[in-house]
Amino acid sequence: MGTARTNHRVCGGIPHSATERHGDATGSTERAGTEEQRQGGGAMPQVRVLGRGARITGGIFCLLFALHTWIWVLRDVLELGFGDTWDVWTGALGPGAGAGALADIPATTTVDAGLGLLQLAAAFAAFTGAWAAGGLMAVTTLLTFSYRLPVIWHAGLHSESSPYYALRGFFNDPSVDAAWVSCALTVFLCAPLAIVLMAGVRPWTGRPAQAAQPGHPAQPYEPPLPGESPQRPTRAHAVVAAVLLGVLVLFNAGWNIQTIYTSGGGTWLRLFTGEGTVSTLLDVSPAWEWLTLIVVCGTGAVLAMARTVSARGFSLGVAILLLPQALTFLWGYLDAGTFLELGDVAPVSGLFGRVQLLITLAGTVTLIVLAMRPGVPAQPAPVPFGSAVPFGPPPGQAPVQAQPYVPLQPGPGAAGPAPAGPAYAYPPAQPAGGPPAGPPPSGPPAAPPPPVAPPASPPSENGPGGGTFGPPPVY
Repeated sequence: MGTARTNHRVCGGIPHSATERHGDATGSTERAGTEEQRQGGGAMPQVRVLGRGARITGGIFCLLFALHTWIWVLRDVLELGFGDTWDVWTGALGPGAGAGALADIPATTTVDAGLGLLQLAAAFAAFTGAWAAGGLMAVTTLLTFSYRLPVIWHAGLHSESSPYYALRGFFNDPSVDAAWVSCALTVFLCAPLAIVLMAGVRPWTGRPAQAAQPGHPAQPYEPPLPGESPQRPTRAHAVVAAVLLGVLVLFNAGWNIQTIYTSGGGTWLRLFTGEGTVSTLLDVSPAWEWLTLIVVCGTGAVLAMARTVSARGFSLGVAILLLPQALTFLWGYLDAGTFLELGDVAPVSGLFGRVQLLITLAGTVTLIVLAMRPGVPAQPAPVPFGSAVPFGPPPGQAPVQAQPYVPLQPGPGAAGPAPAGPAYAYPPAQPAGGPPAGPPPSGPPAAPPPPVAPPASPPSENGPGGGTFGPPPVY
């Protein structure tokens, strides 16, 4: 294989809701709440999750995005062959590195491979009801919009007088028009998906949404088990995500500053617009990707520090996007034997690029492993004011039956003292002609206290039951 190119793209478990109950639900929830407060340092804010309708709708959109991405990947494999496609992904074939021998312009890079995996993961999480679906679909929407938007002007403005693609000679290729149309449609679909995700967020109360049907007894309330609750990242997960994403923000901001300082604003502007700097049809320019990852990684770091329920899915999505890039570019360096060659032009920038590559590789693998492990179950939010809250006994208690009033009924011809009866019976009627001699009769005694409700159901006997790796290119 050829020499790996020096400009590489920067790279900065889906827990499913349980369907089986086991153990003491009340005790499990109390233990989960104690654990959440212990790790979170106090009361946590209200939990908001995606509703079922918004989640399924978002999954359909993400599946369409994934279909678009993988069709272009399949096109590269069929038109160029798997070997040349892999060389383009690893950087062995690029501008000035033997790509002039290609009969067709390549369409994808390793960025598209990572984006396609992210879109599939978001669709899978949405259709399986995973709690991480909200964060995954949010980061998928943001990245799909950002990575497909610049293709509209790259392909639309590409001409012989003003080439945007670094590979020359593909000015009237029908693939350029196909990329323009398909990416414009993808960007258009990102808007309704964002609206669906924002409008579909609901407070999570841990209570079933269906009310009791007429003629059927209401089921007693059972607190959700930890596996049935949205999960916040553990303290270790939040620290790793915040540190990794924060470091990637610093790296990407540093590449922008270094480019402007050493090459001037004109070079940075070309790296931002992509004029003459993008190598494939769906490629994005380096400065555009730097700014995108600054926004995405910065948002993920803030969510991780706040330990929101969406932080697990959001950080997992960033890791899924960046891991394929780190793997393929490390493969390209090692295959060409240039990983330890920093170059004579900018050795310091080359060193920082290798360091960023290793940090990204180790950090993304760690984030994916932590996301597969259980998190800290969130506590249900209180029922909003004004909601339909039925009157009756507390959850888990049977309704109290009213005791009827039974007056005293003396037997016929009974003589002597009256038989024992209820303590709250009326006194006997007074004869006409005035009150009888002797002390006046005492009033009825005080009513007894109401009967005690039967105890709650005993607990169950069973026990309690997760850009560039280096300096910018020189053109």
